[in-house]
Amino acid sequence: MFDRVGEIFSLVLGALAVGYLVFEIDRRQRRLHEIFVVVDADDAEITARLEGVVESGELQPYTGATLA
Repeated sequence: MFDRVGEIFSLVLGALAVGYLVFEIDRRQRRLHEIFVVVDADDAEITARLEGVVESGELQPYTGATLA
């Protein structure tokens, strides 16, 4: 009987350890995402299109504003 309980206990502890690792990795990833601006696929596509428009000359920088 104690053999079986030990196996179950080990299995539960292993599952908890794996769960904690997944949680910790996700938490750190979210924290880094908040600290550093991470560009996802949609933002990368928009940025690439805007860079293309600027390089082609269709879009010019706004020079009417002054910094206070």
